[in-house]
Amino acid sequence: MKTCLYLIFFLFCFTTIYAQTGKLNGQVLDSISSTGLEAATVNILSKDSVLINYKLSDKNGNFFFEKLPVKKELLVSITYVGYHNFSRLIRLESEKTDSLRARLSLNLSDSNAVTVSAAIPIRMEGDTLVITPAAFKMKPDAVVEEMLNQVPGVTIWSDGTITVNGQKVKNFLVDGKPFLGSTDPRLATQNLPKTAIEKIQVYQEYDRTSKEKQKQRQDSILTMNLQLKEGNKAGYFGKISAGYGSSDRYEGDLSFQMYNKKTSFGIGGGLNNINKDIGNLEQLFQNNTYRNQNPNLYYVGQFGSDGINKNHSIGAVLVHNFIETSNSRQNNRLSLNYNKSGSRSFVTDQNMRNRTTPENPQFEQQEGLQNNTVNRNEIGINYIKTSSYNDELTVNGRTIFDNRQNQSTSRTEVRNPAGQLLSSNTMASVENGKNDNESVDLNFLNGQEDEPLKNFRIRYNLNNNRSISDRTVESLFKSYTETAKDTAYNRQYHTTNNTFNTGVNLEYQGFKRLLLGRYNLFGMSVSFNQWFNYTRSSGNTRVTDFDSRANTSTINQQLSNQNKRELFEYTPYLTLSKTLGKYSGKFYRSSSVEVKLIDDIKTDKNQSSIANRNLNRSFQFFRYEGTLSHWYNRHNQFTYQTYLNYRKDFGYASIDQLHPVVDDINAYEIRKGSPHLQNQVNHNLSVYTNFQTQNSKSAYTFSVMLNGDYTRSFNPVTDSILNDPSGKRIYYYINADQSNRYRIAYETNISRRIKKSSIQLRYNAAFNNGRTPNYIDNIYTISKNFNNNHNIDLQFSLRSLMIFNIGEALTTYRTQQTGQGLTSFKNTLNTTRLSFTLNYPAGFTFSSTLNYVKNSGLSKPTILWNAFASYRFMKQQGELKLSAMDLLKQYQNISSSADTYGTTTRITNGLQQYFLLTFSYYPRKFGKKDLKQKTTEQTW
Repeated sequence: MKTCLYLIFFLFCFTTIYAQTGKLNGQVLDSISSTGLEAATVNILSKDSVLINYKLSDKNGNFFFEKLPVKKELLVSITYVGYHNFSRLIRLESEKTDSLRARLSLNLSDSNAVTVSAAIPIRMEGDTLVITPAAFKMKPDAVVEEMLNQVPGVTIWSDGTITVNGQKVKNFLVDGKPFLGSTDPRLATQNLPKTAIEKIQVYQEYDRTSKEKQKQRQDSILTMNLQLKEGNKAGYFGKISAGYGSSDRYEGDLSFQMYNKKTSFGIGGGLNNINKDIGNLEQLFQNNTYRNQNPNLYYVGQFGSDGINKNHSIGAVLVHNFIETSNSRQNNRLSLNYNKSGSRSFVTDQNMRNRTTPENPQFEQQEGLQNNTVNRNEIGINYIKTSSYNDELTVNGRTIFDNRQNQSTSRTEVRNPAGQLLSSNTMASVENGKNDNESVDLNFLNGQEDEPLKNFRIRYNLNNNRSISDRTVESLFKSYTETAKDTAYNRQYHTTNNTFNTGVNLEYQGFKRLLLGRYNLFGMSVSFNQWFNYTRSSGNTRVTDFDSRANTSTINQQLSNQNKRELFEYTPYLTLSKTLGKYSGKFYRSSSVEVKLIDDIKTDKNQSSIANRNLNRSFQFFRYEGTLSHWYNRHNQFTYQTYLNYRKDFGYASIDQLHPVVDDINAYEIRKGSPHLQNQVNHNLSVYTNFQTQNSKSAYTFSVMLNGDYTRSFNPVTDSILNDPSGKRIYYYINADQSNRYRIAYETNISRRIKKSSIQLRYNAAFNNGRTPNYIDNIYTISKNFNNNHNIDLQFSLRSLMIFNIGEALTTYRTQQTGQGLTSFKNTLNTTRLSFTLNYPAGFTFSSTLNYVKNSGLSKPTILWNAFASYRFMKQQGELKLSAMDLLKQYQNISSSADTYGTTTRITNGLQQYFLLTFSYYPRKFGKKDLKQKTTEQTW
């Protein structure tokens, strides 16, 4: 790992010092009054019209550039609304600072116009940053993402996230609405050609989900809107591919989308036997885009998946806008979608466990085989209607039908340290089941600020679920220490369950005006909210045991049961908040405090054919929570926000923890309850901090995020474990005195633009630590469980020619027992990742990935090396790709982990070396003219 980190550090440092650069400062003035012009757009371009950098002048009209190329002719272009534009060629001869003063004259013919003799790459229109794609000279089939990669201040990260001057684009639109009904930018940026875009707008808009009555600057989100050319507001694009290879491996993908001004339609599907995850329809669209500069090298057969899986999926989505508008605040949109998916899996696995025991260490080994088939149908509907930030109506409905067929066999053996067999358990199971689910979610907002008494929000949800299953299990347990404990079962389970849930949440922001009239209450905001929820579940389980000697089946009276549960929950809560803010031309800051007073009222009634499961309980928990937050923004430099939250809540034991239906068919995991479990009390403290640069003058983009929480629980429900000398393991639910858990996670992102190239460094880590008291074989112990993971990635892109990525992941699991004689365990997993893509010569792409995996539980590391070669032809619409997977033929599906109960090493079957040849065709047409016809772009 050290070698990898040194290489990452060297590459990152090298790219920051290799070029000699110059500086330029200047001032933009009114030609008559000599007054400085604030927010004038200053563009620096190379002689061949490539944008190098841009700035906005300050309140005195001043601007400053650094790290500009020296001894090369540069074009300085300055624009300002209502003035004629200014252009001048300059040449920086050394690293010294050069000066330039630009005087702009009024455009008297049109005071609101800018006289443009050529396309202006970047300019300001009020508070909106406007990017003109026509000003970027690129190949005819270039997509929007390739163009954005050349815009200074814009960074497209390896996961598709877009940041502008360090700020994340959270809302992505095309002509003022989500493209094809999706908010993922990749569907547009990696498919739409640059030549189809009139302009790209970047601006702030308020977050509709904000709870603040008065919209604050910290509630705004960055939005990017692609405005299509009038002749390109209709078109289609997609991908059709099929591949076949060695070992009878195959894959096929279909993705086709079409759109016009009001309606869009998409269809997609996939079929493969290479453990390639197809996902839902939106994920399929994301993974089959046209862009080939940086292909997703990991959307391939997954060698880490258990077994051999045959996956299929087919679906369609229709989105219709009832109004034609480019204003994102106005929506009247209906979406319909259907998806059918399924999988067939064949898995063989071997599990080896070292059990945590005080004096009689036990080793458990299990070998099994599974054949599983799952089929799923899903129908969805979404409707949204808004006319401003202050009103909203959304309706979401979904229906799911699925069925499953599972067959499994397993044999488990438990031995002592000398290798002597203590017991064995052989099981065979066959299950058939189906599940139907319907759900509806409704959200209505009426937030008229001029009529506070009518300011409210309603959220309503309804869910209905029905399931039925038939399962046959044969189990043979044999004890080699006490033959009297031998058991043999042949059981059939017929289970039906029905669950109905409905809830409503009422948020009333006019409570202050209703209660106090026009009294301001020191500027505090007051809202009164109520949450209602009703759940009804009923189940019928019929269990029969087959007697082979008598050849008859008898009902098992201890396991067969009928159960009905009704839960009613009512939670009113009062929210008090106060915000203080200050704004100037250089910064904005705000601080707020919020307190919630909450009363949880619950009635839980359980009726069962088993007498001790008949319970009628009522609870009332008064609780509270508070939040302190601070937000600070330094204009064009940086922004950070932080908050601290404290929350207290309660929990109570379920009927299956108090009086479970105990089934001993699996002798190694028998769960028993306790009727005396007490209520649990939780105290939670959480913190969040985010810092990001927003300095267009800096060559770097930097952001860091830290979040964490700490929870202390009193009377937590935990386990008391008994390991029988025969190898049986029984779990009892008990209350511990208290438990502690904390989690810390942080993430750092750094990017640097180097002319047309870029370098990105991403690092994230997470720490989880828990202390839970329990009993193991009647010995009191505190289980200290700790795991952490670190992940670092460095990606270097040399224009669109080459992409290189190196990464390192380290995961550690550790469990420690304080009880005398109990064993502690530790396991580490270290993965080094390398990937390389070369787009040369024209039309060819060569790429490769290498994973080097070291597991402390294994004697040898595992290496997975994949390689790919593709060629684009048919005017870039056809592609032939050769995939060579597991070239070294060394990969094995082996994993290790550690927890409270011991360590586990798992070995499963999976993919082995194969080669695959795939042909893909990309149908594409935008507007009346085919994209592949060469277009003449406006240049300087």
